Amino acid sequence: MLDTDQLRSFIAIVDTGSFTRAAERVNKTQSAVSMHIRRLEEQLGRHLFYKQGRGVRLSEDGERLVEHARQILLVEAAAFASISRKALVGRIRLGIPDDYAEMVLPEILTRFSRRHPLVEISITCEMSTVLHERIGANELDLAVVTECEDYGRIEVLSEQPLRWVTGSHSKIHELRPLPLALGMPNCAWRKAAISRLEERGVTWKNIAWKLVVASANQAAIAPVVAAGLAVTVLPQSAIRAGQRMLDVEDGLPALPLARIGLLEGRMAKRSPEGKALADEIRAVFASQKSRFAA
Repeated sequence: MLDTDQLRSFIAIVDTGSFTRAAERVNKTQSAVSMHIRRLEEQLGRHLFYKQGRGVRLSEDGERLVEHARQILLVEAAAFASISRKALVGRIRLGIPDDYAEMVLPEILTRFSRRHPLVEISITCEMSTVLHERIGANELDLAVVTECEDYGRIEVLSEQPLRWVTGSHSKIHELRPLPLALGMPNCAWRKAAISRLEERGVTWKNIAWKLVVASANQAAIAPVVAAGLAVTVLPQSAIRAGQRMLDVEDGLPALPLARIGLLEGRMAKRSPEGKALADEIRAVFASQKSRFAA
């Protein structure tokens, strides 16, 4: 029989990429997590991880175990929740911009489903302005949004620098007019970028620019930037593979802080499911505080 505590440590390592962060997630010492993996490997007669730099990578046998382990842990949690009659049961609707979905959504959903496996979560990825409207229309229960000043009462989860971003090896930022790939006209980051380019600074005058891509989705913007065809703006923690951050020394003006906040709908504030998901969202941002810090 496979030990679920050992499987929980195994999945924590898979999700975090290191024994140290896995130990923090499962609230055990690093030596205890290492012992779990050693015993699991001995029982299976297979190596599950190989060292890779400061972290680890899965072996082929480890990759085969991942889905089985997740299913076992989910069934265990569902059985306990159902029989104990302490389970949250229902449906919760979460909105999040795709700028952050890739970065925080997997951990939010993993933490929440592990604790509340009988709650169904539906996810909507839209611009923050749209999410704000849908919260007001009671079409969403919770939303993680950016640039929160105009949204009234909101809980700020993090603040971090907004950065100019281009392809890893691109020099496109040296062109004038500056090719830009930005959000739609009501995007706060787009407004901030254009405002800074058009104002006079101490070391620069107005920087000519042209918009080559306008999209509400990072899925459309990211490949253009990675290919070195345009410059965009992103919070520092949202920079993806194939992209690099530009500094003031690269000839572009400094940008303001980007703020990430949590919007709660009327029902979510009173719903146990909404409160539980809000707590997990707060916990994920708190655990990644150093990554999001300004």
